Amino acid sequence: MQYHIQTAPIWDAYKTTDGCPLCELYKARQTRLVTQYLTDNVMDPDFRIASNARGFCAEHIKQMYAGQNKLGLALQLETRAAALNELIKSAPADKKSAKKLSEKLNNHRGCVICDTLDEVMPRYYMTVAQMFDNEKDFPELFAGAKHCLKHAQHLFAVAEYAGKSTAAYLRTLTDGIKRDLSTTEKELKAFADCFDFKSGTRPDASAIPRAIDLLN
Repeated sequence: MQYHIQTAPIWDAYKTTDGCPLCELYKARQTRLVTQYLTDNVMDPDFRIASNARGFCAEHIKQMYAGQNKLGLALQLETRAAALNELIKSAPADKKSAKKLSEKLNNHRGCVICDTLDEVMPRYYMTVAQMFDNEKDFPELFAGAKHCLKHAQHLFAVAEYAGKSTAAYLRTLTDGIKRDLSTTEKELKAFADCFDFKSGTRPDASAIPRAIDLLN
């Protein structure tokens, strides 16, 4: 059958990740894109046009600045500044032209890396659903995965791609989410109960970052 994206990274993420496999896929693709915009894409005209028009979000600018190619980042920011300077040109003459300029600037605010991720990730979601229906050992991995709420939402939305296994896919996904939410509830309650002077136990602070990963 035709998959929407390569299955190998999905298999790897589901086999090796303790947390949400789709978060790991997102991070891996994000790291690759940040690296590309500091290396291969720096002098590529098509990518420069895109980055000049959209720019980078604060998070990805930080990641690029932390990278090894400050010159490449500087060159991209230089042409981005020049493109915006050309867009502004002169002061608006009245409130109508000021509003138009505001809309233009808003249309030029974004992030080329986020745009690419928003385009790629839905293909992962669809492929996961297809794999549940077509890959013999995948449903078991899927059942044991700790999907975060954000990615669970997307997986629910693509249920139709599970084909004849749609009902089993939805039941498995739901059971997993409810299992992990229940575990999180218990861990957070145990953490809070430790602050009762009668408890006599030490709080497990790791319960909080685990809850954040699941809920956010």
